[in-house]
Parts: sequence; structure tokens; C-alpha cells
Amino acid sequence: MHIHPFLGSAKPTRVCKVFVYAVFLCGVMSAQAVRAQEAPKNETPPPQTSTKDDDIEQLRKMVREQSAEVGRLKAEVAKLEKYRQIDYLRAQLLKEEQRAEALQRELSDIAAKETSLQKRLDEIEPQLRPDRIEQSLAGVGSTRPEENRDAVRNQLSNEKRKIQAQLDQFRQNRMRLQASLSTAEASIANLRQRLSEAVR
Repeated sequence: MHIHPFLGSAKPTRVCKVFVYAVFLCGVMSAQAVRAQEAPKNETPPPQTSTKDDDIEQLRKMVREQSAEVGRLKAEVAKLEKYRQIDYLRAQLLKEEQRAEALQRELSDIAAKETSLQKRLDEIEPQLRPDRIEQSLAGVGSTRPEENRDAVRNQLSNEKRKIQAQLDQFRQNRMRLQASLSTAEASIANLRQRLSEAVR
């Protein structure tokens, strides 16, 4: 076996050291070469970074503007809804007030009619007495005075029954109208309260 003169004369330990040192130098040089190649890949050109920052800032500005516009539109919608509610309450209040006035007129008419009918009823009561019937027939010549008295009595009694039926009907109508008027007045008070709160 042929051995190189240098290796033949060197000690084995020294040879190993030289070999390790040579490997270490190769590794250092390779690492530097790799870093030199990767550096351009990892570095980002400053102009591109600046452009991205500008784009992001522009997007943020647009988002802020859109958010402000949405807020303004929401405020406008809320204002319009408030006005719509006020108009609705005013219309309802006017309607209830007109209904209450109509009910009051009906009650006044019924009261006037009741007064007139009651007056006539008060007149009929004494006229049904036998002596008053006799007086009403005095001076009337007749061969059948009893039939005449019965005819007058029946006429007055029928009129009394009709008046009494009308008065009973008016009283029922009055009670119904008074209940409706109370409901309308309560509704008016409620609507006025709601309207007062809405216009604040």
C-alpha cells in the first residue's frame, strides 16, 4: 500500500484535526453563500411597503366615512319615525275628540227629547183621572157617554205607553252613549300624554 509522504510522517491525531478544520471552513463558507442568496429574497423593497401602508390607510379612511354616513342616515330615519309617530298621534287625537263631540251632541239631543216627552207624560197622568175625562167631555152631546169616556181613556193610555217606551229607549241609549263618551275621554287623555312625550 502506497502512503503519501505527508500523511505517512504525520500523526493520526493531527490528521484528524486538519480534516475537522477543513470541514469547518467549508461549512462556514457554505452558510455565508446561502445567506447571501437568501437575503434578496427576504428583503421587501421599501416602495412596495409604503404603497401597502397607503392602501390600508385609504381603506381605513373609507370605512370611517362610511360609518359616519351610516350614523347620519340612522339619525335621519329616527327623526322621520318620530315625526311620523307625532302625526299619527295627532290624527288619532283629532279623531277621538271629534267622536267625543259627536257623542256629547247625541246626549244633548236625547236629553232634550226626554225632557219634552217627560213633560207630555206628566200632562197625561192627571188627564187619565175620571173627573178630568168627564171635564174633557163636558158639553159634548152623546147618546153613549161611557163609550166616549173609554175612547178618551184608551187614547191617553196608548199615548202614555208609547211615550214610556220612547223614554225607556232613550235611557238605554243615554247609558250606552255615556259609556262610549267615557271611553273616548280616557283615550283622549292617553293620546295627549303620548303626544306630549313624543314632541319632547
